[in-house]
Amino acid sequence: MKIPLIALYLSVISQAGYAEDADYAAEGERRAKVAGESLLGAAAPTFKIKDIDGGTIDLAQIYGEKPVYLKFWATWCGPCREQMQGFEEIYKKYGDKVQVIAINTGISDTLESVTEFRKKVGLTMPITIDNGELARAFQLRVTPQHVLIDKKGEFAYFGHKDDQAFHQALESVVAEKSAGKPLNNPDLALNNEGYKKGDTAQDVSFSTIDEQALNFRFNTSNSKKVAVVFFAPWCEWYLEETEPKTSKACTQVRELLESKSKSTDVQWVTVSSNLWTSAADLKDYRKSYAAIPPIVFDDDGELFKQFGVNQIPTITVIEPNGVISLKSSIQDEDFDTALQTISSFK
Repeated sequence: MKIPLIALYLSVISQAGYAEDADYAAEGERRAKVAGESLLGAAAPTFKIKDIDGGTIDLAQIYGEKPVYLKFWATWCGPCREQMQGFEEIYKKYGDKVQVIAINTGISDTLESVTEFRKKVGLTMPITIDNGELARAFQLRVTPQHVLIDKKGEFAYFGHKDDQAFHQALESVVAEKSAGKPLNNPDLALNNEGYKKGDTAQDVSFSTIDEQALNFRFNTSNSKKVAVVFFAPWCEWYLEETEPKTSKACTQVRELLESKSKSTDVQWVTVSSNLWTSAADLKDYRKSYAAIPPIVFDDDGELFKQFGVNQIPTITVIEPNGVISLKSSIQDEDFDTALQTISSFK
């Protein structure tokens, strides 16, 4: 089987001790900068972050006094691991001059895995675990992703690489004069409830990577059960070594879809994460895996938000009357039961 290009890259750099390939590091940098381009110079949102030790950081009290450095990462991310020693050195070097916050994506990570990783690597900066809201607010597209907010409380830098350009940008926001207060930064309400099991979904519309419209209307004479599978095209290959449980689950779900995709009683749709993914990557994935169900690219993350999803894979089943009868992710205890339920569909 041909491995999708981006999956091959992620598979290689996920191995401990492997340096990130220059070409793909450049691609990660490009994706991070494209994602953050529209935010540069805009006022960054204010919100309160709770770290894994129970502390709270109120960015409304930080803006205007000192810059903020947010680093998105995951324990299973190869280039994140490569950068962690330098990340800790930055935190120690700048001390109180910069508010440093490590934001774990929360994808295939738990408090236990993050705490264990922190101890192993020796991280001492504040760490928080995202539920998906921060990723959407800060246009997360790759891991690691650096976000610098200057003393004026404005977005100043987006990047992926730990290189000279990043360190120059960091020095620049540190050297900037304090903006003083008050600042007029928008508030960000952190919640990611979305649909839960038992909720009634509204009629939903999707647009596939082929620009095909999928419109699901519930409580009508021709309504069918709808199964929505949230995934990422790199899950199986990237996580095979660093997060094998999730990798295996992604394989199980894909194979299940292959066997059930021709069911006449269920309408299937797969929705891809926007992390390390583009529409072109998804077309490559479909060709490589001979994927049959329609694929939707959640470019802005709004479908993941609407359905309250931050894990891959996640399966959601909507009954013909619109009721969410099943919602389960790899981190839920009932995930194996959910797979059995899907297997029973005719």
